[in-house]
Amino acid sequence: MIRQITVKNFVLIDEVTLDLSLGMSVFTGETGAGKSLLIDAIGLLCGDRASNQFIRKNANSAFIEGVFEIDPLSKAGLLCNEYDIDATDLIIISREIFSDGKSTSKINHRLTPLSVIRELTGAIIDIHSQHDSQYLLNDKYHLSLLDEFSGENKLNIIVKDSYKQWNALVLEVNEKSSNEYNVDDLDFLNFQIQEIESFNPSQEDFDALEQKQRQLMAFEKISKLANTSMNLLDESDGVKEKLFESFKSLSGCHEDGTLIDLSSQLESLYYQIEDITEGLNHHLSTLEFSEDDLNIIQQRLFDYGKLKRKYGNAIDLIMKKKDEFKNRVYTIEHRQDVLDELIKKRDSAYEEYQKAAMSLSIFRKEQAILLQNEILSHLKDLQLESTRFVIEVSESKPSLLGSDKVVFVISTNPGEPLRPLSKVASGGELSRIMLGLKAIFTKLQGISTIIFDEIDTGVSGMIATKIGQKMHSLSKDAQILTVTHLAQVAACGDEHYLVSKVAKEETTLTFIENLNEQNRIEQLAMISSGTTSEKALIAARELYLRNKSTN
Repeated sequence: MIRQITVKNFVLIDEVTLDLSLGMSVFTGETGAGKSLLIDAIGLLCGDRASNQFIRKNANSAFIEGVFEIDPLSKAGLLCNEYDIDATDLIIISREIFSDGKSTSKINHRLTPLSVIRELTGAIIDIHSQHDSQYLLNDKYHLSLLDEFSGENKLNIIVKDSYKQWNALVLEVNEKSSNEYNVDDLDFLNFQIQEIESFNPSQEDFDALEQKQRQLMAFEKISKLANTSMNLLDESDGVKEKLFESFKSLSGCHEDGTLIDLSSQLESLYYQIEDITEGLNHHLSTLEFSEDDLNIIQQRLFDYGKLKRKYGNAIDLIMKKKDEFKNRVYTIEHRQDVLDELIKKRDSAYEEYQKAAMSLSIFRKEQAILLQNEILSHLKDLQLESTRFVIEVSESKPSLLGSDKVVFVISTNPGEPLRPLSKVASGGELSRIMLGLKAIFTKLQGISTIIFDEIDTGVSGMIATKIGQKMHSLSKDAQILTVTHLAQVAACGDEHYLVSKVAKEETTLTFIENLNEQNRIEQLAMISSGTTSEKALIAARELYLRNKSTN
């Protein structure tokens, strides 16, 4: 959710900082006062296209900054973890637009690609206006919305895995059916197989050869260092002899327990040195340099290099290439048998896919009825009692998501045919339908802030009240910011902000003020009747208190 938003030099806004809270915040004001400017600023913060036209007159740049609180386990929290953004407390997203039209975007004061900010804020904020064409209206998202509602994951995974297996076999059958295999290739393929097998490459052999080559090429250095160390340890006046004398000297002092313990430790060291000396002596006896051995090793390593250049720059790639050659030989020699076997596997995989897709389809149809009923319940709350809402699940071509096509269709009046959501003509009806859908899907998708920009246009009376109440109900699961021109909606808010425009000499500025209870009532009276007369104030107070008690 948005904890704080700061806007500077943005169109008519000089500078404003709002501390936003949970619940429902409403923004009202006269037409042209700039009620939607804050929404536009948040849209730019979320990655909307920038323009220098957003910069206030006589300013060099416009600046928007938002402070966000994010649940680490939400989709947004997981994205923060993926992009190495610290979201343990709050994150700060900012964007500055310059006079040349360019802009910079930052998260926690670090420059961040706008694509990352779009992805992250898309998981936090849903900005909805009356006429936008978004995912809830688009048929291509309805299948995923149904799956989100159902919460089923196991069947989806089975379908996805079985589709991948079947599709891979389809591609392999097509490839082997269309490929022309030349029997004359057999001799060359067998030659390549023989070349690899006769060389008998292995990673262990290659590593051992390299190690032995390094040892032989450093023979003189190794011998010199080993002999030097041996002399220091084992010569007549060396370390081992002095250690022996030291522990023998101390071991004779029986009167001092500390010296006896130290003598014992020295004795242990002496025998360790003796073991090391014997090890060095043995290793020196095995060291020998052979020009012939070095030449043999270098020649085999050279041959390894030729093999790598020819078949792959690693031992495992060479072995993989050998297996490919063998498979091609087998395919050429037994082409029809191989193809028949692949076709059987393909057909069997398709049967498995169909079974899984059918099970998923049956489950989806069951869940579609539950979702229909829940959506209709919300639409009834919004005075759409005569509405029919149906989730059509029909057969579609196979895909990773199954063999279903899902479309949300609706009829808002008796006798009217069912039509796709995007074909609903009435703006007021569409706004209520979208609000009813958001009451379900917002929580499922983890959206923490929903912004409504005058979606109550075209409604009034009891319907307006129902919209306000539904928004407030939705604010129990997500922070709600709404621009409205209706007193019935404004009365439902937990916080009420007045947007006003003031002309000063050669400039005009927009101000945003958080109203107290008395000022809210006065503003409700102005919205309802255009006056703050005693009767208007009484009616406004009644509206305010009635909605406050309902909330």
